This record gives sequence, C-alpha cells and structure tokens, in this order.
Amino acid sequence: MINVDNLTFAYGENQIFKKLNLKIDGDVNGLIGQNGAGKSTLVKLITGLLRPETGAITVDGLDHIDQRRAVLSKLGVMYEDSKYPPWATLREHLRFIGQLRGMDPIIAEKEGVEILERFGIGDKSDEKFQKLSAGMKQKFGIAQALLGDPEYVILDEPTANLDVRARVQILEYIQDLAYEKGMKFLILSHILHDLERICDKVIVLHNGKIMKQSSMKDILDKEFVKTYSIRFSDSENLNGFQVEIEKKGFTCTSKGLNLLIDIKNKEQLNQLRTLTKSEIKPVRSVLEQLFIDLTGGEEY
Repeated sequence: MINVDNLTFAYGENQIFKKLNLKIDGDVNGLIGQNGAGKSTLVKLITGLLRPETGAITVDGLDHIDQRRAVLSKLGVMYEDSKYPPWATLREHLRFIGQLRGMDPIIAEKEGVEILERFGIGDKSDEKFQKLSAGMKQKFGIAQALLGDPEYVILDEPTANLDVRARVQILEYIQDLAYEKGMKFLILSHILHDLERICDKVIVLHNGKIMKQSSMKDILDKEFVKTYSIRFSDSENLNGFQVEIEKKGFTCTSKGLNLLIDIKNKEQLNQLRTLTKSEIKPVRSVLEQLFIDLTGGEEY
C-alpha cells in the first residue's frame, strides 16, 4: 500500500498540498484532477524526486526518502514529461533502465522487447528514440515502466497520443497484469472513460485536496449522468417532444436537432426512457459528471 500521511508541499509561495492524507490500496487506481491539481507533483513526491515540507510517504511501510532505493525497487514509473536520450536505440534504453533497477541488462532487453512486440512496435527496437512517432514514444514509456514486473506501476497519462486500438490494447494489458500478476497500478489520466472502464478505485484531486476516494462500483451504483441528448430528424418533432416533457417537469435546451435534457435523479431518467423510443445518450461519462459535481460545476 502507498500511504500519504499529513503531507505538506509548496513550490515557493504556491501551496500545492496542505496536510494531505491518502491511501492507495486498489488493484487499478485512477487519479483524476484538472491541470495544476497536483497529480504529477504527487507522483514526484512518491518517487522521491521532490521532498515534502512536512508529513511522510511510505510504500509498504518503507519511507520514500530514508529508504528510497528500496522504495524504487518496488516501483515502475512513466512520468508525463519523461525525457530519453534521442540518439540511443530502444534496446539500449531497455538495457540501461533495467540495470538501474538491478536487472541483468540482457534479461531487461529481452523482456522489454517482448512488451514492445505486444504493443506492436517490436520491429522498432533498433530504431533511435528520436525517430519514433509520439504514439510509439508513449508505448515505449509504458513498456519501460513494466520492466521487471514491479509491485507498483505509476503511469502519468499513459493513453495520450494513442489511437483507439492501441488504447484498448494497453488498457486490457494493464487489467491482465493487475489480476494475473497482482501488480498494483496508479493511473493519472484526463481520459476519464478509460479510467471508468478499468479502475476498481478512483481518487478525485482538486486544488491539492482529496475530494473523493471510492470504489468504481460504488460510484457507478450511486452516481449518474445529469444531462442526456436525443437527436431528432427535424425541428418540428424536436419542438413537440420538448413541449411534452417540459410539462412533466423536465428542463431542456435545444441545440440544432439535438435536445439536451437535464435529469434530477435516476427515477426521472427511467421516466424519460418510457417517453421515447429514440436513443438517449449521456453527454458525458459518470466520472466526468462526478468531477463536475465535486468541483462546483467546473468542466474537467
């Protein structure tokens, strides 16, 4: 378990965390928050790149500063702003990163290339890093974080720059590693429907404070999207339906041939479904709705 206890940290006069408390103990944990909320800073604090003013962080009881080497041996990390020497090949990077983690460089290379092959870029192993596309660089960043099957893997925006097929492939691989090998994941992402799909626990961070920490199951059971859209073939049908449901207490807004309908509770959503045979689409994911509700209406 990663435990954050009474943590305080600031960049100069910019207070990021004040007495932050957090336990990260799920199999696949999602950490969400706007830019500037403190997500990436928290990762750098966990890994010892930054030191807190007060408080402590432990990984399985090991202090992240006093026992940093032991902590790092348990972690695989992909930072959002990772920099790799552009002139080195992927094989060279894998050998070097493996050595830093105490692995035999030949084993690290073999294992890393196998992951790259799974991600569809095994044939790029002898390419220099600078020649890779943004998506390929992203896949390499994930692969190096997985070297040696670390107990905890922290991935900062792992599915950025990836196409739909690659995103699905990598998310499924993360689930496989969590449930088959027992690896624990902390995933930072702005793509909330990705987190909604694979996480068993979610943490909402806003302005340096934990707004909510809950299981994904509880969130899906208790929360609901509060705005839905129905598309009509013409404005006459839209206007007629809008008049009908506004008489029943619904609040609506039309945008072109789309009717946006606000929902107060799940019972009202069920009622709406009885009033039309048209497809009713949520305008955002449940996690996006939760974030907006917790942060006073701010869009993610």
